[in-house]
Amino acid sequence: MKPAKRWDNGRDVVLAGDASGVVAPASGEGIYYAMLGGRLAAEAAEAFLASGDPAALKLARKRFMKAHGRVFWILGIMQYFWYSSDKRREKFVAICADKDVQRLTWESYMNKELVRRDPLAHVRIFFKDLAHLFGFARA
Repeated sequence: MKPAKRWDNGRDVVLAGDASGVVAPASGEGIYYAMLGGRLAAEAAEAFLASGDPAALKLARKRFMKAHGRVFWILGIMQYFWYSSDKRREKFVAICADKDVQRLTWESYMNKELVRRDPLAHVRIFFKDLAHLFGFARA
Protein backbone atom coordinates (compact mmCIF):
# COMPACT_ATOMS: atom_id res chain seq x y z
CA MET A 1 0.00 0.00 0.00
CA LYS A 2 2.62 2.43 -1.15
CA PRO A 3 4.13 3.20 -4.54
CA ALA A 4 6.85 0.73 -5.51
CA LYS A 5 10.38 2.13 -5.51
CA ARG A 6 10.65 1.36 -9.23
CA TRP A 7 7.94 1.04 -11.84
CA ASP A 8 10.26 0.01 -14.67
CA ASN A 9 12.96 -2.57 -15.26
CA GLY A 10 15.27 -0.11 -17.03
CA ARG A 11 14.76 -1.84 -20.37
CA ASP A 12 11.24 -2.43 -21.65
CA VAL A 13 8.64 -2.81 -18.86
CA VAL A 14 6.67 -0.23 -16.88
CA LEU A 15 4.13 -1.04 -14.15
CA ALA A 16 0.76 0.60 -13.57
CA GLY A 17 -2.18 0.36 -11.18
CA ASP A 18 -2.04 -2.09 -8.29
CA ALA A 19 1.17 -3.61 -9.70
CA SER A 20 2.91 -0.28 -9.04
CA GLY A 21 1.55 -0.14 -5.49
CA VAL A 22 -0.67 2.90 -5.84
CA VAL A 23 -3.27 1.89 -3.25
CA ALA A 24 -3.55 4.67 -0.66
CA PRO A 25 -2.43 3.66 2.82
CA ALA A 26 -4.97 4.09 5.64
CA SER A 27 -7.92 4.38 3.23
CA GLY A 28 -7.32 1.61 0.68
CA GLU A 29 -8.57 3.92 -2.08
CA GLY A 30 -6.97 3.08 -5.37
CA ILE A 31 -9.22 3.42 -8.41
CA TYR A 32 -8.29 7.03 -9.15
CA TYR A 33 -4.60 6.36 -8.50
CA ALA A 34 -4.62 3.19 -10.64
CA MET A 35 -6.24 5.02 -13.56
CA LEU A 36 -3.82 7.94 -13.26
CA GLY A 37 -0.88 5.53 -12.99
CA GLY A 38 -2.11 3.75 -16.12
CA ARG A 39 -2.28 7.00 -18.03
CA LEU A 40 1.20 8.02 -16.84
CA ALA A 41 2.59 4.58 -17.73
CA ALA A 42 1.07 4.84 -21.21
CA GLU A 43 2.61 8.29 -21.69
CA ALA A 44 5.99 6.99 -20.50
CA ALA A 45 5.74 4.00 -22.86
CA GLU A 46 4.87 6.35 -25.71
CA ALA A 47 7.93 8.50 -24.91
CA PHE A 48 10.07 5.33 -24.76
CA LEU A 49 8.79 4.11 -28.14
CA ALA A 50 9.34 7.52 -29.73
CA SER A 51 12.86 7.98 -28.35
CA GLY A 52 14.11 4.43 -27.84
CA ASP A 53 15.49 5.60 -24.48
CA PRO A 54 14.49 3.24 -21.62
CA ALA A 55 15.00 6.11 -19.14
CA ALA A 56 11.70 7.52 -20.44
CA LEU A 57 9.91 4.72 -18.56
CA LYS A 58 10.94 6.35 -15.26
CA LEU A 59 8.69 9.31 -16.08
CA ALA A 60 5.55 7.48 -14.96
CA ARG A 61 6.63 7.10 -11.34
CA LYS A 62 8.39 10.47 -11.25
CA ARG A 63 5.27 12.32 -12.39
CA PHE A 64 3.00 10.32 -10.07
CA MET A 65 5.16 10.98 -7.02
CA LYS A 66 5.41 14.67 -7.83
CA ALA A 67 1.62 14.90 -7.88
CA HIS A 68 0.75 12.50 -5.03
CA GLY A 69 3.88 11.47 -3.14
CA ARG A 70 3.17 13.69 -0.14
CA VAL A 71 -0.36 12.30 0.26
CA PHE A 72 0.98 8.74 0.23
CA TRP A 73 3.71 9.66 2.71
CA ILE A 74 1.26 11.21 5.20
CA LEU A 75 -1.29 8.40 4.84
CA GLY A 76 1.53 5.90 5.33
CA ILE A 77 2.52 7.58 8.60
CA MET A 78 -1.11 7.59 9.72
CA GLN A 79 -1.51 3.91 8.90
CA TYR A 80 1.75 2.94 10.60
CA PHE A 81 0.81 4.77 13.77
CA TRP A 82 -2.97 4.44 14.08
CA TYR A 83 -3.26 0.87 12.74
CA SER A 84 -0.49 -0.56 14.94
CA SER A 85 -2.92 -1.99 17.53
CA ASP A 86 -6.63 -2.58 18.04
CA LYS A 87 -6.68 0.06 20.78
CA ARG A 88 -5.21 2.69 18.48
CA ARG A 89 -7.62 1.71 15.68
CA GLU A 90 -10.53 2.31 18.05
CA LYS A 91 -9.13 5.73 18.95
CA PHE A 92 -8.72 6.51 15.26
CA VAL A 93 -12.35 5.58 14.62
CA ALA A 94 -13.40 7.91 17.44
CA ILE A 95 -11.34 10.74 15.93
CA CYS A 96 -13.09 10.20 12.59
CA ALA A 97 -16.41 11.21 14.19
CA ASP A 98 -15.06 14.76 14.51
CA LYS A 99 -16.63 17.28 12.10
CA ASP A 100 -13.26 18.93 11.28
CA VAL A 101 -11.75 15.53 10.44
CA GLN A 102 -14.73 14.59 8.29
CA ARG A 103 -14.69 17.89 6.36
CA LEU A 104 -10.94 17.91 5.71
CA THR A 105 -10.94 14.21 4.82
CA TRP A 106 -13.80 14.69 2.37
CA GLU A 107 -12.15 17.68 0.71
CA SER A 108 -8.82 15.84 0.46
CA TYR A 109 -10.51 12.73 -0.93
CA MET A 110 -12.47 14.64 -3.55
CA ASN A 111 -9.52 16.76 -4.69
CA LYS A 112 -6.77 14.10 -4.26
CA GLU A 113 -4.56 16.56 -2.42
CA LEU A 114 -4.02 17.75 1.12
CA VAL A 115 -6.30 20.54 2.30
CA ARG A 116 -4.29 23.56 3.41
CA ARG A 117 -6.74 26.43 3.51
CA ASP A 118 -8.03 25.95 7.07
CA PRO A 119 -4.99 25.95 9.39
CA LEU A 120 -7.15 26.40 12.50
CA ALA A 121 -8.96 23.12 11.78
CA HIS A 122 -5.59 21.38 11.53
CA VAL A 123 -4.57 22.80 14.91
CA ARG A 124 -7.85 21.66 16.49
CA ILE A 125 -7.41 18.17 15.03
CA PHE A 126 -3.83 18.00 16.29
CA PHE A 127 -4.90 18.72 19.88
CA LYS A 128 -7.84 16.34 19.62
CA ASP A 129 -5.44 13.64 18.40
CA LEU A 130 -3.19 14.27 21.37
CA ALA A 131 -6.16 14.04 23.73
CA HIS A 132 -7.05 10.65 22.24
CA LEU A 133 -3.47 9.44 22.41
CA PHE A 134 -2.99 10.38 26.04
CA GLY A 135 -6.37 9.04 27.14
CA PHE A 136 -8.05 12.39 27.84
CA ALA A 137 -10.75 11.69 25.23
CA ARG A 138 -13.02 8.67 25.10
CA ALA A 139 -12.59 6.19 22.26
